[in-house]
Amino acid sequence: MSYNTRKKLKGTFFILPAFLIHVIVIVIPALSMIYYAFTKWNGLSEPVFIGLDNFKRMLKDYDFLFAMKNNLIWMAIFLIVPFILGLGMALVFTKIGKVQMIFRTLCFLPYVISATVSGKIFSIFYSPYSGLGSIFEKLGIKALAGFAPLGNEKQALYAAAFVDNWHWWGFVLVLMLSALHQVDTSLYEVAKTEGANAWQTLIHVTIPQIKPTIISYFVFVIIAAFTTFDYVWIMTQGGPAGSTEVFATRIYKTTFINYDAGYGAAMSLSVCILALSVYFVLKFIQKRGRE
Repeated sequence: MSYNTRKKLKGTFFILPAFLIHVIVIVIPALSMIYYAFTKWNGLSEPVFIGLDNFKRMLKDYDFLFAMKNNLIWMAIFLIVPFILGLGMALVFTKIGKVQMIFRTLCFLPYVISATVSGKIFSIFYSPYSGLGSIFEKLGIKALAGFAPLGNEKQALYAAAFVDNWHWWGFVLVLMLSALHQVDTSLYEVAKTEGANAWQTLIHVTIPQIKPTIISYFVFVIIAAFTTFDYVWIMTQGGPAGSTEVFATRIYKTTFINYDAGYGAAMSLSVCILALSVYFVLKFIQKRGRE
């Protein structure tokens, strides 16, 4: 046996345990989900094949469609707010000298805090008894006394989305800052010579030059928006009155609380197909943009 062959075999043996775990934990459950999506199954008894009934039911399921609306709202917020904050601050930071690293680190700190910790901190912050509502009451601001957005059906989703945006925007800042550092500075000199103002330089020079990074960010955000779970579950568990229900919480409750695993699998498969479809469309656009 040659040296190269032995070297490859050793590498294979190191990879094999992780590969087997991946197959057992990811691949097999994913393939099983495809089968169970076409069955009536409570997660315990023998599954019964029912064809497309679960998918037909989904189209008439108000809770699922409402969750879809919330996911789209979440996606829209996530696409706009962190991007504007991240790009805006990145543009400011490129003008800062030696202290840039300090400010960049401070802005990046929320990203390294786990979702569980962030969610719990902001749950206290939003509490009418120990958070902002209590502070407003002590200050005598009666209009905001008892402020509790997580208990308000119209405000809860946006309150949870704010925390997720707070968590991620520092990462977006670093991402955009890295992209801006790759832009050829001579382009800015040419734009200045041609008399372009700051806005024109941003639109016609900066944005086109960092377009691949922006599209990659959009792809990431859209996939993440379809699968968001942690902050919603930690802070509201889909409440109040289902107002913050998203795909993941709906699927979780359907499968593990209502014991309707077949329908839960059908919803999971539909979300996967939807997310992958958007992903491939955006990747196609990204490829065309590079050409």
